[in-house]
Amino acid sequence: MFKFKKRSKRLMTDPAFGATGRGRMRAWRVSSAGPNTAIIYSLDELRRKSRDLTRNYPYMNSAYETIASNIVGPGIRILPKHDDCDLCERLKHLWSEWCHECDLEGVNDLTSLLSLAVRERWEGGEVFIRFVPENFGVVPLKLQLLQADQCKLDENHADADGGETVAGVKFDKAGHRVSYIFYKKHPNESIVSGNYLETVEVPADEVCHYFKQLWAGQVRGVPEAFAGLLKAREMLEYDEAELAKKKLAAMLAGFVTTPVADGTLNADDEDEDAGPGEAIAEITTGTITTLAPGEDIKFNAPAESGTSYEPYMAQSLRALAATIQLTYEEFTNDMSKTNFSSSRMGLNITQRKHRQEQNRLVHQVLRRIWDKFIEAAVLSGALEVNINEYTQDPQKFHRARFQPAGWAYVNPQQEIAAQKEKVLCGFASRSQIISEMGGDAAEVDEQIAADAERAAGLGLVFTVDPTNGLGAPKPNSRDKTDEKDEADEK
Repeated sequence: MFKFKKRSKRLMTDPAFGATGRGRMRAWRVSSAGPNTAIIYSLDELRRKSRDLTRNYPYMNSAYETIASNIVGPGIRILPKHDDCDLCERLKHLWSEWCHECDLEGVNDLTSLLSLAVRERWEGGEVFIRFVPENFGVVPLKLQLLQADQCKLDENHADADGGETVAGVKFDKAGHRVSYIFYKKHPNESIVSGNYLETVEVPADEVCHYFKQLWAGQVRGVPEAFAGLLKAREMLEYDEAELAKKKLAAMLAGFVTTPVADGTLNADDEDEDAGPGEAIAEITTGTITTLAPGEDIKFNAPAESGTSYEPYMAQSLRALAATIQLTYEEFTNDMSKTNFSSSRMGLNITQRKHRQEQNRLVHQVLRRIWDKFIEAAVLSGALEVNINEYTQDPQKFHRARFQPAGWAYVNPQQEIAAQKEKVLCGFASRSQIISEMGGDAAEVDEQIAADAERAAGLGLVFTVDPTNGLGAPKPNSRDKTDEKDEADEK
């Protein structure tokens, strides 16, 4: 009866979910802090450790380069969508010129700036891009990249207007971002003397805040590898310990044993390195050493890593690759255990994730840059348009399509054949296929037409006609009607 009551009591009081129970879960203590509270008290240390791994762990630095090349690559094209084709061409030409001089420091073009922003976002959790008006250049506008540390993290308080400031970001009482509080200079740069605690408030419409929001209400970004920083550091220490063991094992040492207490091995009274009663002999290439009667020499046995080193490192690298949205093969550049099917499947997964990141980059950064560029170009006169028409409907001039670069083919012959079959079956259009490859169908058609016209003028004949016989007539070809007319005349 007693056992029955005890068991019934346990069934009534034990939680329904095992993770909240007792026993092995008793030591699992978790925080109930909200996203911003948890981030604010940990972000500075997370950033420092993330950057330390980038500097000292080759896999991390290489991974961020891979991610930047996947997301930005050769650049993200912007194709204006205005009814006036001439205006679209002028916009594209002006944008191309400005992209080469958009950097305030004059170091990078726009593509390089975006690649650097992606690296900063992955490594530091976020990056800020500030719009700076300038009175020179094709368009009076420059871009300035600011590291995450420059936004004042410990600025947290309620404001008099009913809003609040969280981690250096000021909100109005409706929850809209109003401004950012920045240090005028990087707070941890001490090479040049200056007041590094002086701050400035910058309106939100002059700043692009590029970060990934993982939780609702999250204000600041965290390094992408936040869940794998501890694992990466332990892997680095383990790898260094294995290297130290190998180095010690490579230091061959010999020990002479003798039954005679004062026995020596080729003793030298003038040897300054030998201590009292100690004899030291060096073994060099081609050395022949004679031992005294009863003496023996033994060498240390080099320690091996065993069979566990490689499997452990491979499994740990897989876990770390997963935290930063890469496959094991992309993270390590190790293709030894992969084939076409597995490579294609892995790339499909990561490419979907990178498409999401490209959309985030376009929404948070590139679209904002494009809008500021159009506004500055129109107001400065760099783009000659009807100012009244622009004022009445600015979105008519801002409309554009943002086209990321296409992915490289894994198997070009098979993939191109599949794309061709999709177009022939009506499952996709040429425009869609060309867009997926990172191009513009209108430009491709213009190039094909120009190539066909030039080839016809030069008398060139190719095995395959890209226009399928609908373009310019083949050189030296004569219409049958012309031949009939000549025959009638004769």
